[in-house]
Amino acid sequence: AIPAIMAARTIESPRKRLITMLTIPLMSCSARLPVYALLIAVLIPKDATFLGVFDLQGAAFFGLYFFGILMALVVSTLMNVFTRKSKELKDMPFILELPSYRLPHWKPLFQRVINSGLQFIKRAAPVIFVISLCLWTLGYFPQGAGLENSLLGKIGHFIEPIFEPLGLDWRYGVAMIMSFLAREVFVGALGTMFGMSGAEENIAGLAAQIQADGLTLGAGIGLLLFYVVALQCVATVAMLRAETGKSRIAWGLYAGYGILAYLIAVIAAHIF
Repeated sequence: AIPAIMAARTIESPRKRLITMLTIPLMSCSARLPVYALLIAVLIPKDATFLGVFDLQGAAFFGLYFFGILMALVVSTLMNVFTRKSKELKDMPFILELPSYRLPHWKPLFQRVINSGLQFIKRAAPVIFVISLCLWTLGYFPQGAGLENSLLGKIGHFIEPIFEPLGLDWRYGVAMIMSFLAREVFVGALGTMFGMSGAEENIAGLAAQIQADGLTLGAGIGLLLFYVVALQCVATVAMLRAETGKSRIAWGLYAGYGILAYLIAVIAAHIF
Protein backbone atom coordinates (compact mmCIF):
# COMPACT_ATOMS: atom_id res chain seq x y z
CA ALA A 1 0.00 0.00 0.00
CA ILE A 2 2.82 2.42 0.79
CA PRO A 3 4.30 2.60 -2.75
CA ALA A 4 0.78 2.97 -4.18
CA ILE A 5 -0.02 5.84 -1.81
CA MET A 6 3.22 7.55 -2.80
CA ALA A 7 2.42 6.99 -6.48
CA ALA A 8 -0.86 8.87 -6.01
CA ARG A 9 1.21 12.07 -6.05
CA THR A 10 1.00 11.94 -9.84
CA ILE A 11 -2.75 12.65 -9.68
CA GLU A 12 -3.11 16.41 -10.07
CA SER A 13 -6.66 16.71 -8.73
CA PRO A 14 -6.48 17.01 -4.90
CA ARG A 15 -9.92 15.44 -4.51
CA LYS A 16 -9.20 12.44 -6.70
CA ARG A 17 -5.77 12.04 -5.14
CA LEU A 18 -7.30 11.94 -1.66
CA ILE A 19 -9.98 9.44 -2.68
CA THR A 20 -7.34 7.23 -4.29
CA MET A 21 -5.10 7.28 -1.23
CA LEU A 22 -7.96 6.49 1.13
CA THR A 23 -9.15 3.48 -0.87
CA ILE A 24 -5.73 1.95 -1.54
CA PRO A 25 -5.62 0.17 1.88
CA LEU A 26 -8.62 -1.92 0.79
CA MET A 27 -6.49 -3.62 -1.85
CA SER A 28 -5.18 -6.90 -0.44
CA CYS A 29 -1.43 -6.75 0.17
CA SER A 30 1.19 -9.40 0.90
CA ALA A 31 0.82 -8.89 4.66
CA ARG A 32 -2.72 -10.27 4.47
CA LEU A 33 -1.67 -13.45 2.67
CA PRO A 34 -0.57 -15.45 5.77
CA VAL A 35 -3.92 -14.69 7.40
CA TYR A 36 -5.81 -15.69 4.26
CA ALA A 37 -3.75 -18.87 3.89
CA LEU A 38 -4.34 -19.91 7.50
CA LEU A 39 -8.08 -19.31 7.63
CA ILE A 40 -8.78 -20.73 4.17
CA ALA A 41 -6.86 -23.87 5.16
CA VAL A 42 -9.06 -24.10 8.26
CA LEU A 43 -12.38 -23.58 6.49
CA ILE A 44 -11.91 -25.30 3.13
CA PRO A 45 -10.63 -28.86 2.55
CA LYS A 46 -7.53 -29.10 0.40
CA ASP A 47 -9.14 -31.21 -2.33
CA ALA A 48 -12.41 -29.24 -2.54
CA THR A 49 -13.35 -27.85 -5.96
CA PHE A 50 -15.60 -25.09 -7.26
CA LEU A 51 -17.97 -26.15 -10.07
CA GLY A 52 -15.95 -29.35 -10.26
CA VAL A 53 -13.13 -27.53 -12.06
CA PHE A 54 -11.55 -24.80 -9.95
CA ASP A 55 -9.69 -25.34 -6.72
CA LEU A 56 -11.98 -24.01 -4.00
CA GLN A 57 -9.16 -22.63 -1.87
CA GLY A 58 -7.85 -20.68 -4.86
CA ALA A 59 -11.37 -19.47 -5.63
CA ALA A 60 -11.65 -18.27 -2.02
CA PHE A 61 -8.41 -16.31 -2.41
CA PHE A 62 -9.80 -14.71 -5.56
CA GLY A 63 -13.05 -13.94 -3.76
CA LEU A 64 -11.22 -12.11 -0.98
CA TYR A 65 -9.29 -9.99 -3.46
CA PHE A 66 -12.50 -9.28 -5.36
CA PHE A 67 -14.30 -8.32 -2.14
CA GLY A 68 -11.54 -5.81 -1.37
CA ILE A 69 -11.90 -4.30 -4.84
CA LEU A 70 -15.68 -4.15 -4.43
CA MET A 71 -15.36 -2.40 -1.08
CA ALA A 72 -12.92 0.08 -2.61
CA LEU A 73 -15.44 0.88 -5.36
CA VAL A 74 -18.20 1.41 -2.81
CA VAL A 75 -16.06 3.58 -0.54
CA SER A 76 -14.65 5.63 -3.42
CA THR A 77 -18.16 6.23 -4.77
CA LEU A 78 -19.36 7.48 -1.39
CA MET A 79 -16.28 9.67 -0.95
CA ASN A 80 -16.78 11.08 -4.42
CA VAL A 81 -20.34 12.08 -3.56
CA PHE A 82 -19.49 13.67 -0.21
CA THR A 83 -16.39 15.56 -1.39
CA ARG A 84 -17.73 16.81 -4.71
CA LYS A 85 -18.78 20.20 -3.29
CA SER A 86 -15.73 20.64 -1.08
CA LYS A 87 -14.05 24.02 -1.51
CA GLU A 88 -10.73 22.75 -0.17
CA LEU A 89 -10.53 19.89 -2.67
CA LYS A 90 -10.77 21.49 -6.08
CA ASP A 91 -11.37 19.09 -8.92
CA MET A 92 -9.21 18.99 -12.00
CA PRO A 93 -9.36 16.97 -15.21
CA PHE A 94 -7.45 13.72 -15.01
CA ILE A 95 -4.53 13.62 -17.44
CA LEU A 96 -2.04 10.78 -17.36
CA GLU A 97 0.99 10.65 -19.60
CA LEU A 98 1.88 7.04 -20.31
CA PRO A 99 5.53 6.13 -20.78
CA SER A 100 6.76 4.26 -23.81
CA TYR A 101 6.46 0.51 -23.39
CA ARG A 102 9.67 -1.52 -23.23
CA LEU A 103 10.62 -5.00 -22.17
CA PRO A 104 11.96 -4.96 -18.60
CA HIS A 105 15.63 -5.46 -17.89
CA TRP A 106 15.98 -8.46 -15.61
CA LYS A 107 18.89 -7.20 -13.52
CA PRO A 108 17.23 -4.02 -12.15
CA LEU A 109 13.94 -5.91 -11.83
CA PHE A 110 15.61 -8.60 -9.73
CA GLN A 111 17.40 -5.97 -7.64
CA ARG A 112 14.15 -4.15 -7.00
CA VAL A 113 12.44 -7.36 -5.87
CA ILE A 114 15.30 -8.11 -3.48
CA ASN A 115 15.36 -4.56 -2.12
CA SER A 116 11.59 -4.50 -1.64
CA GLY A 117 11.73 -7.82 0.19
CA LEU A 118 14.52 -6.61 2.46
CA GLN A 119 12.67 -3.39 3.20
CA PHE A 120 9.59 -5.36 4.15
CA ILE A 121 11.64 -7.58 6.47
CA LYS A 122 13.30 -4.56 8.08
CA ARG A 123 9.93 -2.89 8.57
CA ALA A 124 7.94 -5.90 9.74
CA ALA A 125 10.52 -7.93 11.68
CA PRO A 126 11.00 -5.47 14.59
CA VAL A 127 7.24 -5.16 15.06
CA ILE A 128 6.76 -8.93 14.98
CA PHE A 129 9.66 -9.46 17.39
CA VAL A 130 8.45 -6.89 19.93
CA ILE A 131 4.87 -8.16 19.85
CA SER A 132 6.00 -11.79 20.13
CA LEU A 133 8.18 -10.87 23.11
CA CYS A 134 5.27 -9.08 24.79
CA LEU A 135 3.00 -12.05 24.15
CA TRP A 136 5.53 -14.47 25.60
CA THR A 137 6.11 -12.31 28.69
CA LEU A 138 2.42 -11.81 29.39
CA GLY A 139 1.69 -15.47 28.74
CA TYR A 140 4.53 -16.72 30.98
CA PHE A 141 3.74 -14.78 34.14
CA PRO A 142 2.74 -15.67 36.76
CA GLN A 143 4.89 -18.76 36.44
CA GLY A 144 3.08 -22.08 36.37
CA ALA A 145 -0.36 -20.51 36.10
CA GLY A 146 -1.00 -21.73 32.57
CA LEU A 147 -1.88 -19.60 29.56
CA GLU A 148 -5.53 -19.08 30.44
CA ASN A 149 -4.69 -17.87 33.97
CA SER A 150 -1.68 -15.79 32.93
CA LEU A 151 -1.64 -12.02 32.53
CA LEU A 152 -2.32 -12.50 28.83
CA GLY A 153 -5.25 -14.76 29.60
CA LYS A 154 -6.73 -12.21 31.99
CA ILE A 155 -6.43 -9.49 29.36
CA GLY A 156 -8.03 -11.80 26.82
CA HIS A 157 -10.97 -12.64 29.07
CA PHE A 158 -11.46 -8.93 29.80
CA ILE A 159 -11.82 -8.05 26.11
CA GLU A 160 -13.66 -11.25 25.15
CA PRO A 161 -17.15 -9.63 25.15
CA ILE A 162 -16.03 -7.42 22.25
CA PHE A 163 -15.35 -10.46 20.08
CA GLU A 164 -18.22 -12.69 21.17
CA PRO A 165 -20.56 -11.23 18.48
CA LEU A 166 -18.01 -12.49 15.93
CA GLY A 167 -18.25 -16.00 17.36
CA LEU A 168 -14.66 -15.82 18.64
CA ASP A 169 -13.20 -16.42 22.07
CA TRP A 170 -10.50 -14.58 24.01
CA ARG A 171 -7.60 -16.21 22.15
CA TYR A 172 -8.67 -14.79 18.81
CA GLY A 173 -9.39 -11.46 20.49
CA VAL A 174 -5.84 -11.18 21.80
CA ALA A 175 -4.38 -12.12 18.40
CA MET A 176 -6.58 -9.55 16.64
CA ILE A 177 -5.69 -6.80 19.10
CA MET A 178 -1.99 -7.55 18.66
CA SER A 179 -2.35 -7.46 14.88
CA PHE A 180 -3.72 -3.92 14.86
CA LEU A 181 -0.14 -2.67 14.57
CA ALA A 182 0.70 -5.04 11.72
CA ARG A 183 -1.75 -7.61 10.39
CA GLU A 184 0.97 -10.17 9.61
CA VAL A 185 1.42 -10.62 13.38
CA PHE A 186 -1.94 -12.39 13.62
CA VAL A 187 -0.68 -15.85 12.65
CA GLY A 188 2.21 -15.85 15.12
CA ALA A 189 0.07 -14.38 17.89
CA LEU A 190 -2.68 -16.93 17.34
CA GLY A 191 -0.07 -19.69 17.33
CA THR A 192 1.08 -18.47 20.74
CA MET A 193 -2.52 -18.56 21.95
CA PHE A 194 -2.73 -22.19 20.90
CA GLY A 195 0.59 -23.00 22.56
CA MET A 196 2.43 -23.41 19.27
CA SER A 197 5.78 -21.83 18.48
CA GLY A 198 6.91 -20.99 14.96
CA ALA A 199 3.36 -20.88 13.62
CA GLU A 200 4.44 -18.68 10.70
CA GLU A 201 6.49 -21.57 9.31
CA ASN A 202 3.88 -24.22 10.12
CA ILE A 203 0.56 -22.78 9.01
CA ALA A 204 -0.80 -26.25 8.24
CA GLY A 205 -0.13 -27.39 11.80
CA LEU A 206 -1.83 -24.34 13.28
CA ALA A 207 -4.77 -24.79 10.90
CA ALA A 208 -5.19 -28.36 12.13
CA GLN A 209 -5.27 -27.17 15.74
CA ILE A 210 -7.85 -24.51 14.95
CA GLN A 211 -9.99 -27.07 13.12
CA ALA A 212 -9.81 -29.39 16.12
CA ASP A 213 -10.77 -26.49 18.36
CA GLY A 214 -13.99 -26.05 16.38
CA LEU A 215 -13.86 -22.66 14.65
CA THR A 216 -17.27 -22.22 13.02
CA LEU A 217 -17.75 -21.38 9.35
CA GLY A 218 -19.46 -18.08 10.14
CA ALA A 219 -16.75 -16.97 12.54
CA GLY A 220 -14.04 -17.94 10.06
CA ILE A 221 -15.65 -16.08 7.16
CA GLY A 222 -16.24 -13.06 9.37
CA LEU A 223 -12.60 -13.10 10.43
CA LEU A 224 -11.47 -13.27 6.80
CA LEU A 225 -13.66 -10.34 5.80
CA PHE A 226 -12.44 -8.40 8.82
CA TYR A 227 -8.86 -8.67 7.61
CA VAL A 228 -9.86 -7.68 4.08
CA VAL A 229 -11.26 -4.35 5.26
CA ALA A 230 -9.42 -3.42 8.48
CA LEU A 231 -6.48 -1.03 8.17
CA GLN A 232 -3.97 -2.79 10.43
CA CYS A 233 -0.70 -1.26 9.39
CA VAL A 234 0.94 1.56 11.31
CA ALA A 235 3.35 2.21 8.44
CA THR A 236 0.42 2.82 6.08
CA VAL A 237 -1.19 5.18 8.59
CA ALA A 238 2.09 7.07 8.90
CA MET A 239 2.35 7.35 5.12
CA LEU A 240 -1.23 8.62 4.88
CA ARG A 241 -0.40 11.18 7.55
CA ALA A 242 2.65 12.31 5.61
CA GLU A 243 0.88 12.49 2.25
CA THR A 244 -2.31 14.20 3.44
CA GLY A 245 -0.63 16.36 6.07
CA LYS A 246 -3.48 15.68 8.49
CA SER A 247 -3.39 13.19 11.35
CA ARG A 248 -7.17 13.21 11.70
CA ILE A 249 -7.58 11.84 8.18
CA ALA A 250 -5.07 9.03 8.71
CA TRP A 251 -6.28 7.95 12.13
CA GLY A 252 -9.90 8.59 11.20
CA LEU A 253 -9.50 6.16 8.31
CA TYR A 254 -7.79 3.69 10.65
CA ALA A 255 -10.72 3.82 13.06
CA GLY A 256 -13.36 3.95 10.33
CA TYR A 257 -12.11 0.89 8.48
CA GLY A 258 -11.74 -0.93 11.80
CA ILE A 259 -15.36 -0.26 12.74
CA LEU A 260 -16.57 -1.14 9.24
CA ALA A 261 -14.57 -4.38 9.30
CA TYR A 262 -16.03 -5.28 12.70
CA LEU A 263 -19.61 -4.71 11.52
CA ILE A 264 -19.05 -6.76 8.35
CA ALA A 265 -17.53 -9.58 10.43
CA VAL A 266 -20.49 -9.58 12.82
CA ILE A 267 -22.97 -9.73 9.93
CA ALA A 268 -21.03 -12.54 8.25
CA ALA A 269 -20.80 -14.51 11.49
CA HIS A 270 -24.58 -14.41 11.88
CA ILE A 271 -25.40 -15.11 8.22
CA PHE A 272 -23.12 -18.11 7.82
